[in-house]
Amino acid sequence: MPDHALLLVSSMLVVVMAHLSCADGAVGTGKSKISAVFMFGDSIVDPGNNNNRLTEARANFPPYGQDFPGGKATGRFSNGRVPGDMLGWSPTITKGKEKGRKPGFLHNFEEKLITLVGEEEATRVISEGIYFTAMGANDIANNYFSIPLRRHQYDLPSYVNFLISSAVNFTMKLNDIGANRIGFFGIPPIGCCPSQRKHGSRECDTLQNQAAELFNSGIEKEIERLNAERNVHDSRFAYLDIYYNLLELIQQHDFYGFKEVTEGCCGSNVLNAAIFIQYHPACPNAYDYIFWDSFHCTEKAYNIVVDEIFQQNLHYLM
Repeated sequence: MPDHALLLVSSMLVVVMAHLSCADGAVGTGKSKISAVFMFGDSIVDPGNNNNRLTEARANFPPYGQDFPGGKATGRFSNGRVPGDMLGWSPTITKGKEKGRKPGFLHNFEEKLITLVGEEEATRVISEGIYFTAMGANDIANNYFSIPLRRHQYDLPSYVNFLISSAVNFTMKLNDIGANRIGFFGIPPIGCCPSQRKHGSRECDTLQNQAAELFNSGIEKEIERLNAERNVHDSRFAYLDIYYNLLELIQQHDFYGFKEVTEGCCGSNVLNAAIFIQYHPACPNAYDYIFWDSFHCTEKAYNIVVDEIFQQNLHYLM
């Protein structure tokens, strides 16, 4: 299975590479050096990699970005910043030259980094970097529940196990090329996204949330195994729980200052996202909403969730 297979989101294929300037040297954390921060994921963390691709999965136009500095639509699927921004660095968009064959993600990643800084420096940057992966949500919401093909091939537990195996394989290959600190974001409660809720009642889709929980529990166990097996070279893996942090935000929305949970600021059905809302007006009060479009959160919601995750887990990777 190719390295990038788990990141296929309908027609969306995204790599986010967020890094500190190599010229600035490593950043001291008190425990170890951090040369760079890299994030592999889907639209939740995309800072604009899809802007120049021939795909409907883009966000480089209003109303996206209305609350980003300068009010600029950068390609982020939110009204402002996304999780990668909130972890303390500025994303740099990697632009691939994918003519002819399509390389696996990690091979492409190494090639780009070597081209950028040279082979020796790339080795150092990779070994001293921190890595984050966010995958699986769109495979469940779109590739399983929205498209019938996968449901004819797998029952839900089997499909989730397939995704877990693919995710672990990707993580191990990342570790094999020298990545020693890897944080794995779990799948959020996708059944509570506006586009996935049960129409009419507007209740969360229980089955999709159960699929997310099944995936997350499996990934958490695999991460424990990797920590036990791969700690010889100071490799560290951490599970980052976005599921229950976002679910708490939804269930306790009044406490966090949100007024709207079931609707997105830009709409709530499956077509209220990406190019389908290009130049459409958004709600006037995004601060009251957990969700910006029918699938992605507002900057305010992301900020609260990422802050909780940072306090709970990220110290382990630092």
